[in-house]
Amino acid sequence: MNPIPNLSKTWAASNLLTNRRRDVLLYAVLAIATASMFLAYISRMHDVTHDAFHEMALAREWFLTGILPTDDLFAYTPTVSPAVHHEWATGVALYWVSAMSPLGLDGMILLKMILVATLGVTLYRVARGNGAHPIVFFLLAPIVFPMLWVGFATLRAQLFTLVAIALTLLMLQSDWRGERKWVFLWIPLYIVWLNLHAGFVVGLGLVGFHVLERLLIIAKKEFQQDESKFKQNQGFLKSFQSLLLSKQLYRKAYEELWHLVALVPIVLCGLCLNPWGWQYVPYLIKAITMPRPLILEWQPIWFTYDPLTTLLTFGCSVLMIGYAAKQRRWDRLRGWLFCLLAAYMALKHIRHGSIYAVVWLAMVPAWITPTPFGRSLIRFVNNTRQRWLQSSALAIAASLGFAFYQPFYRATVPDDVAPSSYGFPKGAVDYLESHQAHGNVMTPFHCGAYVSWRLYPAVKVSLDGRYEVAYQPQVMEQHRSFYEAAPGWQDTLTAYQHDFVIVPKDAAVYSALRSRTVPAAGSWSCIYEDDYFALFSRMEVGT
Repeated sequence: MNPIPNLSKTWAASNLLTNRRRDVLLYAVLAIATASMFLAYISRMHDVTHDAFHEMALAREWFLTGILPTDDLFAYTPTVSPAVHHEWATGVALYWVSAMSPLGLDGMILLKMILVATLGVTLYRVARGNGAHPIVFFLLAPIVFPMLWVGFATLRAQLFTLVAIALTLLMLQSDWRGERKWVFLWIPLYIVWLNLHAGFVVGLGLVGFHVLERLLIIAKKEFQQDESKFKQNQGFLKSFQSLLLSKQLYRKAYEELWHLVALVPIVLCGLCLNPWGWQYVPYLIKAITMPRPLILEWQPIWFTYDPLTTLLTFGCSVLMIGYAAKQRRWDRLRGWLFCLLAAYMALKHIRHGSIYAVVWLAMVPAWITPTPFGRSLIRFVNNTRQRWLQSSALAIAASLGFAFYQPFYRATVPDDVAPSSYGFPKGAVDYLESHQAHGNVMTPFHCGAYVSWRLYPAVKVSLDGRYEVAYQPQVMEQHRSFYEAAPGWQDTLTAYQHDFVIVPKDAAVYSALRSRTVPAAGSWSCIYEDDYFALFSRMEVGT
């Protein structure tokens, strides 16, 4: 006879399986909704950035000649030697996916989406490994979208840095578990990273602060174990001094952290593994320490395009860090030291907002999960899951509709949006190309790279977005004075051998050059103009 089944156990197992399936469905829908909203948030950033053009122009010369130039080729104004282009490998990647593929510039969009997906999956994996509940992660993520967007233009080298930061966080998570094999993966990541973008220094800082945090925890444990020994007949300062002189402390630190100390000589030697060798180091020090008052993304966060929303969400994100610290012990908030540093960096510079957002997403949802707020949030969503499924479906439909309307999947080269800052003089370049022009073209900061990409070697430019990478300091200031028609702007016309000048029509100097009463404008004539840019020449253009 067949035994009678235990119906209560069968029902319990079936109910557990049903609940798990419901949880998976809820988490999947929330994940898709969060991803769709972020896609919608960055969907308007499908314009190719000016950085991409000078990076690809450099890569093109390498592919054509077989030699990567270590000095500048594209400018006729004073340049530095060597011209350390720290994003050269990014240029190779962009050139390969666009100029050497049938996708053209749309290849950048494909690469961008792959990097975005990699970043999202890695951050979720790190957050879950730190203890974040999926509901908390997906619902808190939109808080940092107003800061996260900075690195997602098409296509900036900074996106490689964001992915590398997430991968480093994943590897450091292994270190907390006592695993050490991760260093063999991080070393090649570090070498590739430093050739893609100078943001690799953030990775070094991340590892350095990880070491400091672990040292603090080791010191705390040692102090607690021998508290009576350190405090006996001693004040706090003497107790602290005794702790620092304790051989046991250093022995314990060495046992747990020797593999991280061993990375130091490898990191120092790795700095030379680039086309410029040791010359990369003085350039890097100069680039990190130099002020950039004329570059918007190096301004404080309240200078961003939407300061009110950004500051509100930044404040909310910092308050959540404070709340987690109040609810839990600091030594349970893994990564808190670097998270606070990243918050300071984001407040000081717009471009670092994306770094802070990545670090925040990896750490803070895990800190919030076990708090009263985190538990209440999880209960609330579980108790109203049907409403969340419905609202998430609406959010997915609306977000994807907006993203496709933009359209996010097509790389564009704008000429009609904020021409003095982001547009490119396509019409003027077409004119020069059709007339087979040769010579020197004076260009605004954001336009020079596009001109080089289209017209080099027939044409050289006066300035492009490489700034300190290629140009001597006075070049940027001279261009700013010229295009703003500041006192002495005429001197820039005679300081260098310009053959053509490209001028945004919203620039102050446009009216001055058009005026026949300004002496410096007398030898220049407008040979082409459209709605956004004008092209001036001191000579006839041959046909």
